[in-house]
Amino acid sequence: MEMKRVIAVLDLPPRRASQNVRESYEAAAKRWGAEVLWIDDHLQPVHPFWQKMFVCDHVHQEFGPAHVLQLDNDMLIRSDCPSPFDLLTPKQFGMVAERQSANNRIDNGGWQQRTQEIWAKRCGVRPAPTWLHPNGGLYLYGTEMYGPMFARIIRHLIPTWGASDQATDESLIVNQLYNDHPGYIKFLPPDFNVSMIYSAAWAINPVMQSYVYHFVGRSKAHIDACHWQRRVPPELPFPGNAETQELIQRWGNDPPAEYDIGPIFTPQLAANLLAIYPDLIVTGQWSDELDQLDRRMCSHTETGSSHLVLTRFLLQLGVNARRFRLRVKEDANATPQLAGT
Repeated sequence: MEMKRVIAVLDLPPRRASQNVRESYEAAAKRWGAEVLWIDDHLQPVHPFWQKMFVCDHVHQEFGPAHVLQLDNDMLIRSDCPSPFDLLTPKQFGMVAERQSANNRIDNGGWQQRTQEIWAKRCGVRPAPTWLHPNGGLYLYGTEMYGPMFARIIRHLIPTWGASDQATDESLIVNQLYNDHPGYIKFLPPDFNVSMIYSAAWAINPVMQSYVYHFVGRSKAHIDACHWQRRVPPELPFPGNAETQELIQRWGNDPPAEYDIGPIFTPQLAANLLAIYPDLIVTGQWSDELDQLDRRMCSHTETGSSHLVLTRFLLQLGVNARRFRLRVKEDANATPQLAGT
């Protein structure tokens, strides 16, 4: 018998899910063969961060053994988003990395390390490595495998006085996972939980450029204006780019595996192609000599600050930048090299 698929959402007052969120979740559940469980009442009289620990058992009581996609109520799922249930087994614990900003440290340090060490000391477990820290809006797991783990976390509630500081749910869960099931932690692609606090340019653009948006903090103001339904023809984040329109007409729904856009300066063409075609690899050429092609580069090359133009370019691409391959212009006699972002 196939395990029940459940999208479980803590939807507690006063911050209830908007109609936009509800419609996108219900549409995703229908495509994925899942059921949405809106939890609109407190499971226990504790802080919402701790409420998340009780969801696993609540789903098990409602449905029996289930494969659960546990979501926050401030996210949108684009209408062409593949099913995450198909990517992992119920014995694996799926999440998306919190590290989505260039300013986040990539060594074993930073605020993530501090929070995990604080909660590890409070709970008597080993702290997980910094890089394991998740973006806490999405967890994917099986109730049978992880029910006991969440029960162990809940036992820390009274000794820690229900503290709700230091990235509570994220640190509690990743620490316990690291202690109980380190070999079963699996990271989904960042497309499945893009933090809008780290993608400010995306948050203010109504056209979704990836599969799942998580509207954190001040980005919540843009959640209702965002278009989760893909349209025909698909909307472009930069609709004024004529070259994109020409390529879409040529390719339709059958793009090449890779496309070279040539010299780069502005992000519009690359951003459009990466948003419309989720599997496409885009390549482009970068060089400090690009002032020969675009006069706007002159000031950057003269002042030695042209790297800032490239930085801005990559930031505009958001998590899609990982599908952009930067071709660096070198000495005329050298063999051109590809530098993946």
